[in-house]
Amino acid sequence: MIPVLFVVRDMKMCERAHHFLSKSGEFQVDFAFSADDAFAMLEETAYGVVVADYLVPGSNGDGFLETLRGRGYAMPIIIVGQDAEGIVVDAINKGADYFLHTSDDSFQFYAELNHVLKKALSQQSTEESLRKTQEQMRTIEQQAEGLESSLQEKDILIKEVHHRVKNNLQLISSILKMHYYRTDDEETKEILENCRNRIFSMAMIHEHLYRSDNLAEVRMADYIPRLTANLSSQRPDELQGVEILTRCDPEITLDIDTCIPCGIIINELITNALKYAYAPGKRGEVEVGLHRVANRSGQLRLEVTNDGEMPEEALNLETSSTLGMQLVSSLTMQIDGDVEVSQNGNLRIAITFPQPEPGTSSKGF
Repeated sequence: MIPVLFVVRDMKMCERAHHFLSKSGEFQVDFAFSADDAFAMLEETAYGVVVADYLVPGSNGDGFLETLRGRGYAMPIIIVGQDAEGIVVDAINKGADYFLHTSDDSFQFYAELNHVLKKALSQQSTEESLRKTQEQMRTIEQQAEGLESSLQEKDILIKEVHHRVKNNLQLISSILKMHYYRTDDEETKEILENCRNRIFSMAMIHEHLYRSDNLAEVRMADYIPRLTANLSSQRPDELQGVEILTRCDPEITLDIDTCIPCGIIINELITNALKYAYAPGKRGEVEVGLHRVANRSGQLRLEVTNDGEMPEEALNLETSSTLGMQLVSSLTMQIDGDVEVSQNGNLRIAITFPQPEPGTSSKGF
């Protein structure tokens, strides 16, 4: 039963209200006979609705309303009285939700009052639900803002990590370069230069992630041309006629755990081609490609081809004694790839491997 406070000015109205409202079983009606009594009862009981005569004893109607609203009571208020000119508008302006004209026909009046009570309670329930929904939305928005702020902070930290890793790798590269210039042994120089290129292939990934909005994946159509440009800039004078070309699907992105092995594989295969396939002064092309495998969902193919003449011992990944080709074999296994070597005019080394699903990580390098 809904508690209703009825502020009346005579016992006759009290008796009628009790008869028509309390006995319906829907409302529990308490009565106050003055403004002071009403406020004392409101402090003790959480009433769902207040019904008050416009002429509340101890206070005129609008004074009672103003005090009631001024004290923060937000329940629906129904004012009853004679519908004199200006009274209705004044009551509504002072905080009443409804004004009900008293009638000599008690049955009709209390039937209307019963209807208005239900209407007021329904509206209050709707407004309360809306208020709670708005509060929940504000809470959700605050939580979303907090999460967004937290994610931004994490992105900044992750970018800072990539930036520092790139700087550290560049420092190692610089140290190797110093050793390169301090030695006269050609074999040692070659080893140092190969190590610098491998480090560069890793450092460039961290630089790309540091500068990118996507901290999880690297767009290979951006990465591979920069990698090959670095190798091209280091060609000796006698191999300036050999061009290094790239053809990559612009939609392919790889996570860092797959991108690093692929970068080192490309580095080793191009270095191997430049070292063994071309005689000094000869012209030629080395091409790097990365594409999706037709009719094989989720499979990618990395290809490195050249039009030079490779010695047989430099082609067999399983028996090769060079560190570079051993790395190619090991890294291919790491990305769960399969190698295919073919030579029909041009040497073609193709590695087919699965593209990692977003949010997953392959074996760490």
